[in-house]
Amino acid sequence: MMSGGGSDWAQHLPLLEKYLPRENLLNILPNVSQEKLEFFLSLMKNDTNGEVPQLPTPTDHAACDVGFRDGYKEVHGYLALMICLLGAFTNVLNMVILTRREMINSTNTILTGLAVADFLLLTEYSFYAASYIKGQDSMFDSYVHSVFILFHAHYTQVTHTVAICLTITLAVWRYIAICKPHLNLFLCTLPRAKLAVFFAYIISPILSVPNYLVYSIHQYWDEYNNASLYHVDFSERAKAYNGLLQRINFWFHSVLIKILPCLLLTILIYHIIRAMYVAKRRKANLIKMGTPSMETDRKLPRMEKLTEKTTRMLLTVLLLFLATEMPQGVLSLLSGIYGRSFFTQCYLHWGEVMDLLALINSAVNFLLYYIMSHQFRVTFRCLLYPPPPINLSPRIQGETVSTQL
Repeated sequence: MMSGGGSDWAQHLPLLEKYLPRENLLNILPNVSQEKLEFFLSLMKNDTNGEVPQLPTPTDHAACDVGFRDGYKEVHGYLALMICLLGAFTNVLNMVILTRREMINSTNTILTGLAVADFLLLTEYSFYAASYIKGQDSMFDSYVHSVFILFHAHYTQVTHTVAICLTITLAVWRYIAICKPHLNLFLCTLPRAKLAVFFAYIISPILSVPNYLVYSIHQYWDEYNNASLYHVDFSERAKAYNGLLQRINFWFHSVLIKILPCLLLTILIYHIIRAMYVAKRRKANLIKMGTPSMETDRKLPRMEKLTEKTTRMLLTVLLLFLATEMPQGVLSLLSGIYGRSFFTQCYLHWGEVMDLLALINSAVNFLLYYIMSHQFRVTFRCLLYPPPPINLSPRIQGETVSTQL
């Protein structure tokens, strides 16, 4: 979830290669502001009869640049910061409500772990959004801020992977409950749910190891400001062997962390919806064949309605997650296929939008729970307006009650 900044330097790359090797330009130019680039180009006017040539933009993936990013990046920081602050608060509410005694069960335990991961992600991203607002041109100038950017890249990767693992676990849990109900009481227990949450938090930092090796902090001398500047870019080991490690990371991240979970999620959602549809048709056929007993008519439909409402709520959570993750997974996959040209010309142009979708997905769960879960609403209202204590000891009329401080 680390989006790159910078100006439209790609169109001037062939001209600048007359003065510096392409490898050095690719390390420097993504973090040079438009103002500094224009100053540098103005120094070449003598070589071009007083005019800086307007070179055409590379056409390999030019269709990705529709001009949207130029206007959107001005408001991205403010939107992201607002969503992060609101989402962090609502995820705290999720944790408080889902851990109430009457709400504790295996599914809510997984949702609590998901709320913790979303809270950690949104809290950290709020600091990144604040630095984004401060100014993209100065984001990479200092070594301290470059360390923060590198930490941000790894931290968001880990917390987001935790959320992905828990979302898949939630889908598997619901699939078993709906499609394999005879295994539900044995497999989907509270201790197993706690173990699944613990495992997600342990395995995610391990799955992010390739990402640790790909990025590093680079230093270069800025003659314009006569100072050393720093920026985060691909490490030397990532560029070795024609960028082998860089391509491996793209494939690992896009296929194993993004595409594969989305495909698995799609299959599970399909089977859950199909099982609900089949059960609904079977129930309609049974009603046509005869009238159930009064006891069954009172208890079973109520349980079925509760299960159906819970399943619909969880399906909404899963579908929203799928809608926000699939586009980013496809862009990452194409970056692995086409290399850096696609990454710089396409992925970076939509990186902030992909980040915003992921932030919305992390922040909106409280609203979904409140709208679609009656028990969640009741627990939330009891949290705001606790009921008065009930005195269970009977009092005899006229009895005097004494208190002691």
